[in-house]
Amino acid sequence: MKIIKHLLIRLLITAVPLIGLYFWAEMAFKANKQKEHPTDVGMGVALMLIFILSALFFGFITDLIIRLIKKDYKAALTDIPFLLAFIVPILYLSCLWSGGDGFCEWLTNTINKI
Repeated sequence: MKIIKHLLIRLLITAVPLIGLYFWAEMAFKANKQKEHPTDVGMGVALMLIFILSALFFGFITDLIIRLIKKDYKAALTDIPFLLAFIVPILYLSCLWSGGDGFCEWLTNTINKI
């Protein structure tokens, strides 16, 4: 039961900012359509998404380290799926910006096929 409680708390911590970003983006896109000269709202939404994902990633890394130091291994395992979900977009963007070969080429090809 303790593991499920930790998992649900982490899911809530992740979902609330992302749902807030979704509603903010919807309002921004709607307001942008009504302007005479629309601007690039998508870039602002993308930057906010990067900021939110980075903050969540560093928060989960910190929590993972604290849990491992306290030897609460079962609770630390609940951070792993979230960290994996956050690291994929970060790796994808860094590969796109760097234009690297090898792993980056494999990662971008795999994600583009999805």
